[in-house]
Amino acid sequence: MGELLLKSPDFAGLWERYEVTGRKAATKTFQHPEVGRITLAFQGMALEGTPGQRMGVCTAQPGTPDHDAMLLLDLAAAPRAAGVTQGP
Repeated sequence: MGELLLKSPDFAGLWERYEVTGRKAATKTFQHPEVGRITLAFQGMALEGTPGQRMGVCTAQPGTPDHDAMLLLDLAAAPRAAGVTQGP
C-alpha cells in the first residue's frame, strides 16, 4: 500500500479522500397474523454468479419482543413442517 501511495499521486489523492462507506442498517416491519407486529434488521446482498439476483436476510436482536415473536413462529412452524396437523 505504501509503495502505491508513493508512486501514484492519483491513488494517494483518492486514498486521502476515502469516500467509501458501508450501507446503513435497514429495518423492515411485518404484521403477522399469529404474532402481530415484528420489526427486524434487514440486509440484502448480491449472489455471486447470479446476475440480478439478491438474497435478503432478516434478524431479530436476542432478548427483544421481536426475537420472542420469531421463536414463537419457529415453534409453530415445526409441526407443520413435519406434516403434523392440529385439531380434531
